[in-house]
Amino acid sequence: ARLHEIDRTCLAFRLRKDIILSPKAVVTHCLTPADLEDGLREYPGAGLLHQLFNTPDPCSLGYNSLGFDDEFLRFLFYRNLLDPYSHQYANGCFRADILPVAALFRVFCDSVIDWPVLDNGRPTLQLAQITRANRFDTSGPAHDAMADVEALVALSRRFSARADIWRYALGFFDKQTDLARAAAIPRACRIRDRAFRKAVMVSAAFGPDAGYLAPVLHIGASVPYQNQQLWIRLDRPESLAVDPDTGLFTWFPIRKKPADQWLLLPEHDRFTARLPEASKDTAAAVLCAFEKDPDRFFDTIQAHLAYAYPFVPDLDPDAGLYQAGFFSPKEKKDIAGFHGAAPFENLDDDGMARLVASLETPRIKTLAARILMRSYGLPANREFTRLLAGLENGEKITGYRSDEKYTLVQARADLMELETQKHTLDLRQQAALAQIRAYLGQWTA
Repeated sequence: ARLHEIDRTCLAFRLRKDIILSPKAVVTHCLTPADLEDGLREYPGAGLLHQLFNTPDPCSLGYNSLGFDDEFLRFLFYRNLLDPYSHQYANGCFRADILPVAALFRVFCDSVIDWPVLDNGRPTLQLAQITRANRFDTSGPAHDAMADVEALVALSRRFSARADIWRYALGFFDKQTDLARAAAIPRACRIRDRAFRKAVMVSAAFGPDAGYLAPVLHIGASVPYQNQQLWIRLDRPESLAVDPDTGLFTWFPIRKKPADQWLLLPEHDRFTARLPEASKDTAAAVLCAFEKDPDRFFDTIQAHLAYAYPFVPDLDPDAGLYQAGFFSPKEKKDIAGFHGAAPFENLDDDGMARLVASLETPRIKTLAARILMRSYGLPANREFTRLLAGLENGEKITGYRSDEKYTLVQARADLMELETQKHTLDLRQQAALAQIRAYLGQWTA
């Protein structure tokens, strides 16, 4: 609680065999395949991480972790046949994201640190820039995992010096506290015969022009997803645009879950006073337009409350966490049998093939084969390999957002683009670029 260091753990994972490295990513973080060569295989590494995050009474802090890192963890655990959610609710866990806390301090207590400004004069909440502006001691460059953690701890210590605001901010990441705060916001806004909650939402995603704040209106709870409450921003004039096909307003609701990265404040003067005048003026105009067109307003609400994410027909097995749902009892039995057959280093190809064949449930059979392929040398399916390379015309490996897995063809194109910009890279980046060039050549071979 005093943010004193007790111990530290750093795990490096070797590069998975079904990953095509992005040259643009490599010249950003400068971690190359050679740097990761001695790292853990993903399967045992995922097990160690899962054990660490499921230690009793864990408190996990990150910087943009709820919107980014947590999703990586869930999918990492899922594809390695580990419970993808236990670290979020079991064992007395607590999670918090310090990025929205930084936005809160930037708006309401800006004297606590020196806030950085980019070369173009715009404020920024980037952790690397905050670290540089405040001269936090770190053991490595930005994007290095341990250096980022050290910077995060240093920043948290500065924030915690204002104990009142720090405690209030961390309360947003306790589910019961967050739910109680939202429920206490009065229904003070009336449109036709219904009353709605208005609030001020804090998020780094709103950006410095909006002052990291937005006036928002609660439109109700999602029908398909019981843990989602829908809010719409009132400071966006485009909220009044009408879709010519549906005749509804073109909203993009914020789907807030308990204790997530969207922080809600009541409409107290001390909070609304920090909203830019343009935001307040736009919000008043938007609400006035809703009052004049209540039928369209309520029809749009109903459409969004009933909305369900579209089914992805060609979803890759690794991306099936949300669509395929929780593991069934029969799948859990297969999972236990698979984990019980470890260690897998002693199995030859035939032994691994027999292990996969012994599994009865299709999903676990597929994911288990992928684990053995990535970490233990089981030969990959040729069709899957050609999809990774981008050699199957029109075919792709599809993610849960209908996104496309990065391919060798795309990597080559990005490499060629970077080669033309080589003069803008520093020596460390140029060395990393040379390694990624060699890596892509080996992958092709």
